[in-house]
Amino acid sequence: MSTVQATGSHVDPRVPVLPDGLALKYVAEGAANVIWRISLPDEQLTPPPTVIEEYSETTPPPSDIDIDLDIGKENGTVTANGANAPIITDYSHLLLRLRKCLPSSESNLLAYEYLSSVIMPLFPPGVMVGQELVKLPPALVVRANDTLHHLERSGVRPSHRQQLYLAGDPRPTEQQMDEGYAFLLEDMTPDTSVGEFLLEFKAKWLVQSPSAPENWNRCRTCALRLRKYNKAIKKGKHAEWRGLCPFDLVSKDPKRAKNAVRRILQHPRSEDEKLVERVTTALMNSPQLSILKELQASLDPKGILKADHKSKEFLTAMTLRDCTFYVKVSPTEVQARLGDFDVKSGEAGKSEYWIRNEHELIGEGWYTGTEYGDHPWKAEGLEVVCRV
Repeated sequence: MSTVQATGSHVDPRVPVLPDGLALKYVAEGAANVIWRISLPDEQLTPPPTVIEEYSETTPPPSDIDIDLDIGKENGTVTANGANAPIITDYSHLLLRLRKCLPSSESNLLAYEYLSSVIMPLFPPGVMVGQELVKLPPALVVRANDTLHHLERSGVRPSHRQQLYLAGDPRPTEQQMDEGYAFLLEDMTPDTSVGEFLLEFKAKWLVQSPSAPENWNRCRTCALRLRKYNKAIKKGKHAEWRGLCPFDLVSKDPKRAKNAVRRILQHPRSEDEKLVERVTTALMNSPQLSILKELQASLDPKGILKADHKSKEFLTAMTLRDCTFYVKVSPTEVQARLGDFDVKSGEAGKSEYWIRNEHELIGEGWYTGTEYGDHPWKAEGLEVVCRV
């Protein structure tokens, strides 16, 4: 029987509509999305009438309604259907995530249907970053893409992210891909004035790949990192072969967990033993790691080479292996959230990529530590060995 059950209904597209005139500020971007800080100009503090499609005798006009969208409760889900859709008047604690024109990525509507029916029910409240689907005016995407072009010309946009723009731009001169929706996210931005800072990392594979050889010495994450390093140096590119081992993070051994946390904190924060201790204790006591580990094991018992790459269970396992930890550290507490649940479809060559990687990790000896070549980790005392 499937271990993943869809508990939500089909997403009603009558969700809140963002106004055209939101002020946009570029925050960051990943391979598939761009994150923006948004604000409503003073002259647009009255919500646009398009947010509510119909009026009734009991429904006041939009100018009389003042409802803030709270996406920090119940895993960030809210009811936003039809005439009852909330009107968003406060964007101070929200970020906007816009999707890029990537053939391998799902539309935001399908992503939210999957997120709300499959992913959200897997976690208790407060574990995930709050998020909600909103309708996206094309004019806003046009301005956002114009900003990306400007950032490229100014040399601000990362070079490896250039030449790929946002979906939903109707102009024929832009990359064409329909997208009518976006995500509002709970803002985890730290208040640096009071000493807060944000850590971001991917826990990746918290249990060994079922496809790994019986005599494996390395976890899937470390084996793949070393192989990528090997390919990079052959091309004359910079790469790191040292990194976070997920097995250390979930080992329940404080010493090993601290080693993982030092990788996450990085220098110079990693030199602060009290800080290392605080973050280690918080992560070891947080529910996210244990839940992710259990789900990864139960949803993909066969492994990449034997699994049905079209099954909901396998694709969910791959999604959970690529989600992001957001850890906000303040002088008094450590707050962890999971986010960035990009739906894995296995399409556009992704499934073949997973299979090819697995075959190479096995066939070239990266799992067993028998890979060919003279590498830094071959030096005495530096060999990469992962322990359960």
